[in-house]
Amino acid sequence: MNINGLQSGYGIGQAFPNGIKSPSATEGSGKFLGELVNKVNDLQLQADHEIQKLSTGESKGLHEVMLAVEKSGVAFQFLTQVRNKAMDAYQEIMRMQV
Repeated sequence: MNINGLQSGYGIGQAFPNGIKSPSATEGSGKFLGELVNKVNDLQLQADHEIQKLSTGESKGLHEVMLAVEKSGVAFQFLTQVRNKAMDAYQEIMRMQV
């Protein structure tokens, strides 16, 4: 009987397919966090723009606005969780005795 292993097809690149990729060993996490913050900011600005278009009557439907708002909300929650994990890791390193 032959059993094949499970392979995960999911990674950080699929969570943000529009340009954010996981950092390599030489880039470090600072560049990744900077790109993540910029992407979340862009999504929130896009959601604000969609809200303004809806309020002026330029938007064709409420669903587009709600989609942009939810997308920016999920991205912001993800960024908050990444920040919390980074702070926990930093605090753990600071507690280490040398």
